Amino acid sequence: MREREAPMHIDATGLTCPLPVLRLQKALRGLPPATTICLHATDPMARIDVPHFLREHGHVLVETTAKPEAAPGGLTLYEFVICTR
Repeated sequence: MREREAPMHIDATGLTCPLPVLRLQKALRGLPPATTICLHATDPMARIDVPHFLREHGHVLVETTAKPEAAPGGLTLYEFVICTR
């Protein structure tokens, strides 16, 4: 039995709109369906932009978590778990 692979990680902390979504878009290119990606961002607009981008492109937002003061500088860390389609 093959071990489950760890999700791909994208670090967009410290980047502002639209860079977190652009990093995600670049990472999604050519990935097979059912690939899990974890995106970390600190830009509050990512809470709006990432789900909208995923809906527009047919991917699934599995989970979103906000972790107050978890990022450098005491910023909130937004974690998005995504499954490709």
